[in-house]
Amino acid sequence: MREKVLFDIDYTLIDTRKFKEGFKKKISEFLGISIEDLLLAEQGYVKKDEGFTDFVPQKYIDFIADSFNSDKSGISKVFFDDENFADIVFPDVYESLETLSKILDLGIFSEGFRDFQLLKLYKTGIFNFFNENLIFIFSRKLTPEALTMIPKGCFIVDDNPSVISVLKEKQDVRPIWLNRKTKEEHDNCKTIFSLNNFEKVLENYSSK
Repeated sequence: MREKVLFDIDYTLIDTRKFKEGFKKKISEFLGISIEDLLLAEQGYVKKDEGFTDFVPQKYIDFIADSFNSDKSGISKVFFDDENFADIVFPDVYESLETLSKILDLGIFSEGFRDFQLLKLYKTGIFNFFNENLIFIFSRKLTPEALTMIPKGCFIVDDNPSVISVLKEKQDVRPIWLNRKTKEEHDNCKTIFSLNNFEKVLENYSSK
């Protein structure tokens, strides 16, 4: 039986910062406003009294359209333009997934609006690397209910060290921290700095 590996999406496989910068630039150009004005307006959607709003594209589009008395369909077309999804996958992703998918069962363990997360996988061309039975996307992925659905013994690759720490306590999964920002290593689990390093970790995996 092949090993199972689940990947987070945002900042692990996809450069979400680059994606956000791209679609916001296009929307501001469509509206004829500065990017600063757009960022200021969107705070009314992003921040709420109880914290931050979950990002649902159509709700965001509706909010921006209403804020600037603009056409919702026009903004929607700009937001979902294929160009926004081009070149937002990290450079090591395609080759690594292609190689790993030949020897492992690959899946997703992600948080967010499910339809949009799946759309990102489709539009970036990486969806077919994953086993559809191993795609787990939750609004909150660290709830007890979500964690019970994760296959026991699987590897989980995530860029967020806080997520990794929670998964490490679960004990029946094998978390790996993908640190794309620094050369710091996690205190108590395996760390990689590129997906190109994953095969070596797979061969030598052991708890710290």
